[in-house]
Amino acid sequence: MHRDRGTALLLTIGFVVMIGAISAGLAGLVTSGLNNTVTLERIRDRQYAADGAVEHAIAEVRSAMETTDTCLADASGTARTDLNQIPIRVDWSGACGVVQGADGLIFLQRDIVFTACLDAGEPCARGTAIVSAQVNFEQGDAGPVRSTVIQSWSVDQ
Repeated sequence: MHRDRGTALLLTIGFVVMIGAISAGLAGLVTSGLNNTVTLERIRDRQYAADGAVEHAIAEVRSAMETTDTCLADASGTARTDLNQIPIRVDWSGACGVVQGADGLIFLQRDIVFTACLDAGEPCARGTAIVSAQVNFEQGDAGPVRSTVIQSWSVDQ
């Protein structure tokens, strides 16, 4: 009898177990990566839909302001859209202000805060916002909006 008899069998079994463990780890990594991709795609689609809905609401508000030269302190509203099969609600509210420009002219300003969330049939709550934006609509003493300035834009979820 030889002392090394059976060693090849042990090495073979060890090699098979090691390859099996590496394969199982790789399979787990691939599965986890695929699951994360699906989740991230859902979040991205929701953020893009909210972003587009806020931009649309900003355009609507600016267009509505073109028809008035008064400052409405309670400028508020709601818009609902369905972008990429995702129902989005945008709520906005604002405040008025008056600013004197460098040339001495007085400008009406409206700072309006837009908040987008998934449309659940009720106003966007603070913790449910996907996108929030504060926009300044500057208007002369009469006439159209002179400029629209995004003061802040944040993706909350």
